[in-house]
Amino acid sequence: MSTDPLVTLTLNPTLDVSWSADVVGPTHKVRVEPERSEPGGGGVNVSRVCHRMSQPTVAVVALGGLIGQQVADLLKAADLPFRPVPIAGDTRQSVTVLEGSTGAQYRFVLPGPAVAQAELDTARETVVAEAGDKGWVVVSGSMPPGVDPSFLNDLASAVGGHRMIVDTSGPALAAAFDAGVFLVKPSVRELAAVVGRELETEADVIQAADEVVADGTMEVLVASIGAGGAYLACRDGSRYRLRAPSVRVRSAVGAGDSMVAGLAMALQQGASIAEAARRATAAGSAAVMTAGTELCLPADVDRLLDLVGLEELA
Repeated sequence: MSTDPLVTLTLNPTLDVSWSADVVGPTHKVRVEPERSEPGGGGVNVSRVCHRMSQPTVAVVALGGLIGQQVADLLKAADLPFRPVPIAGDTRQSVTVLEGSTGAQYRFVLPGPAVAQAELDTARETVVAEAGDKGWVVVSGSMPPGVDPSFLNDLASAVGGHRMIVDTSGPALAAAFDAGVFLVKPSVRELAAVVGRELETEADVIQAADEVVADGTMEVLVASIGAGGAYLACRDGSRYRLRAPSVRVRSAVGAGDSMVAGLAMALQQGASIAEAARRATAAGSAAVMTAGTELCLPADVDRLLDLVGLEELA
């Protein structure tokens, strides 16, 4: 186990609130079970997974207002090392409602506050200081409104893109492909938005991923295919298809973040990219086995690892 810290950056964290109700419908009051509140946002979730799997980690988190203080209190209660970046805006909330009668899940996500340039500068400086010369850096989650995608280029230049992983969406994801980072992890839906066409088949996903790697500057692209696993394309020409084990799905929330955590931890510990992708696929599968906004559990990851299919493609 590497003792170097894995540093995550969450510029748009959330207070994740989850409820359950027998039936969700319009007009009438919906009676819910007592809420569960957890600190959320991509990088926060990656650090939470690392922490529970004994990988040293530090979460750099932009926090503001009363909800930001609640997130900070929850991080402290979880004994998760974090460095707050104070912002003037109010941290957002996200709500997940599980309909018990059908198993349907409803997710409501706010856009979050704007982050000023001075606050972004503080976040970048904090990440660089925490990562040092050896720690990997994960930038995960949506970007706050108005953040210039060039922020990723600036961070990669400051920290060393060869040990940086990005999992984001929208314009920031498109920018990440040319930011000089080591690895980018889009979902199929996010990859489709970048290439501007529907990706309906596995062959479509592989073609799109290969195109993006050929045109961009990152070393590795991992496209997550939900229950199907993942496709991995590398600049050196190696390509792999990861097939996820069949598991009982309870909630898809947190699967992508668990997958990124699996990738980052394995790379921090010196694993090959193929082995890192195997561990990532096991972590993503383990996450969907847990209820609500819960993340993957270490025992499930270890149990599923040998069940992940790994095929090197020609």
